[in-house]
Amino acid sequence: MSLRNPFRRHDKPELSPGAKAPGGISGQMLKGAVERAVEVQAPLVGGHIARIRKDKPHHSPGEVITILDKQYLIAVGGTGAAAGGAAFVPGIGTAASLATGAGEAIAALNASVLYTLAVAEVHGLGMRDVERRKTLVLAIVLGEGGTKLMQKVTGGSTHWARELSDAVPLPKLGPVNQTLVRWFIRRYAVRQSALAFGRAMPLGAGVVIGAVGNVVTARAIISSTSKAFGPPPAQWPEPDAVFIG
Repeated sequence: MSLRNPFRRHDKPELSPGAKAPGGISGQMLKGAVERAVEVQAPLVGGHIARIRKDKPHHSPGEVITILDKQYLIAVGGTGAAAGGAAFVPGIGTAASLATGAGEAIAALNASVLYTLAVAEVHGLGMRDVERRKTLVLAIVLGEGGTKLMQKVTGGSTHWARELSDAVPLPKLGPVNQTLVRWFIRRYAVRQSALAFGRAMPLGAGVVIGAVGNVVTARAIISSTSKAFGPPPAQWPEPDAVFIG
C-alpha cells in the first residue's frame, strides 16, 4: 500500500471487529477508540479555540484554521516519530516498536478528532449530537469514499458538513455510521499496520517513516476537512451565537 495515499479505494482487505491486524490493533479496539475519542475530545474543542483566539485576538477564522492545521501536523508527526524511535533505542528494538504502534495509532486518531471538531467549531457548526460528530470525523478521515457517501446522504451537497450539522435527521445517521465504521476498520487498521512495520525498521529509519507517514495522512485529512466545510467564514459570529463544547 502506498504511503502517498493511504486511503485509496482499491485497499479493500477485510477485517472483522474481532480480528487483529498486524501490530495488535483489532477492529473492536479501533471502533471503541473512535467512540472514546469523540467523547473525550468534544468538550476540549471550545477551550482550545478560545485559547488560540486569546493569543491571537485579531486573527480571522481562516487564520485560526491555519494555526489548527500546523498544530495538527506537528502533533501527528511527533507521535509517529516517537513510535518509530523505539526501534532505534538500544534494548527496546523492533518488537517493542510494533507494540508502541498501537498506542501511537490511538494518539493520532485523537489528534484527528480534535482537529476536525475544532474546524467545525470555527465554522460555527458545533456538533451537539454524538452521532453527528462521529459521522463527521469518520467521513473526513476516510477521504474520498467518505466524502462521496456524505454527498449522497446530504443530497449532493459539495460542502456536506454544513448540511450534517442540522439538515440531516438524526435517525438517518445510524445506518450511515455503521457503514463508515466498517470502512474505517478496514482501511485505518491496514494503513496503521503497514506504518507500524515501517516504523519498526532499525537504525533510526523507523523515526522517519513514522513521522512522514503520519504527516502524509494528516495532510489528506486537512484537505478532506477543507472540502467538507468549504471556505471559512469571513468574520466571527457574535459571542452569544458561539456554541462551546
